Amino acid sequence: MAHLWTQCQSYAGLLAGTAWGAAPSCPDAAENTAPAKLPKPSVWAEERFNFKPAKIQKQVLDAKTKRLILCCNRQWGKSTVIAIRALHHALEHPGCSIIVVSHTENQGGQLVKKVLSFASLLGLPDRRVRGQEFSLKLPNGAEIYAIAHSADSAPSRTADIVIYDEAARVSDTVFSATLPFIAHTGGAVWMLSTPNGQSGFFYNFWHDGDGQWTRIRSTVDDCPDITKEFLELHRKGTPQFFRQEFYCEFTPAPGRLISRERLQQMYDPALNSRKLPPLKRS
Repeated sequence: MAHLWTQCQSYAGLLAGTAWGAAPSCPDAAENTAPAKLPKPSVWAEERFNFKPAKIQKQVLDAKTKRLILCCNRQWGKSTVIAIRALHHALEHPGCSIIVVSHTENQGGQLVKKVLSFASLLGLPDRRVRGQEFSLKLPNGAEIYAIAHSADSAPSRTADIVIYDEAARVSDTVFSATLPFIAHTGGAVWMLSTPNGQSGFFYNFWHDGDGQWTRIRSTVDDCPDITKEFLELHRKGTPQFFRQEFYCEFTPAPGRLISRERLQQMYDPALNSRKLPPLKRS
């Protein structure tokens, strides 16, 4: 385990379906380029990169789903795991487009840089997608690239996968503008993040109970390389944020007297059907 963690560091229609099936149609795929036949991602990662995923990381790598939410602590290795999963998918699906959206383009670029590092280990050429600083263009025509955190980045793009990196910090406006990338492809949505308060699309999807999503949660208890001394230092300094950053609790914003969960527990839907007596005029 120590070796592993050292390596790591309303749209209902669009979101229908759960099984990750055959490769989507990719009209821009290079001609006569057959999909690579690879082992499942967790096996492939160990064989090609000597990356030995832990149990929960295997779940993330091998999940056969179009709707994936990973909620985990800081320094869990989520960017590394998703980078391997994205590269594996791109090699098996010629001509596909995978777009990374984060709260800054540089943040999304860090995930793409991990993809580039793994691609280099495979001996793949270091090619960019035209006009995209943080990007990789594979020989089979597949593209992986990060875009700016702006609704202005959205028009005229399509994708087979949209990855929301640090999704809890991506604005609802940007989510609303970028989700339609998959409107015509029937593509996938992968969200990965540490919690950030009790609002926003990441919070909503994590709590809405919709069965089409595969939700995977992991906390600092799964990270033996993070020392107790460090955790105690963080806990004493910012106890409220400690629970959020390392135990994946969606804590209320500072100054809020009551949490959203508590309000939901107090709400009685039956009250909507009761008739109230008319007001008496004085």
